[in-house]
Amino acid sequence: MTQPTDMELLDAFLGQDDRLTHSGMMLSDCFAPSQFGLVFEYGTVIQKSAVRQALIACLSLPVVEPGAETPPRNVTFEKHLENLLLHALRSIASDEWVPRPERAAASLLVEAAGIRKLPHLDPSTPAPSVAPFLEPVAPVPKFLVRTDY
Repeated sequence: MTQPTDMELLDAFLGQDDRLTHSGMMLSDCFAPSQFGLVFEYGTVIQKSAVRQALIACLSLPVVEPGAETPPRNVTFEKHLENLLLHALRSIASDEWVPRPERAAASLLVEAAGIRKLPHLDPSTPAPSVAPFLEPVAPVPKFLVRTDY
């Protein structure tokens, strides 16, 4: 029995019916072929293997019915796949052995993933004292919190 190639797995994963993913975005907007291409070309053997296994895991899940809520297992597996991709892309972006254009592309893909996760604030609601994505680990001292909205 032959194993599918990386590109066959990728085609099967991206060829699924477009649906909402773990991030609340559509599958086609959340995962891009270029992310996988960079990882399969420049990632370490372990990174390539981890992404490949995550693709296999995602493909092994039951199909999500159109309009149905994404099951928790799908959410978990997709989030895991996204984290593996971002980790690999970060290492590719900082690897000086990778050609500069590919490092720049990896860096842009990581940055785009970060921007995609920023909260979309409604202009009619007051701004929080600290942006949610910059929430500190420790509580903010009261004298630093702006209260004069």
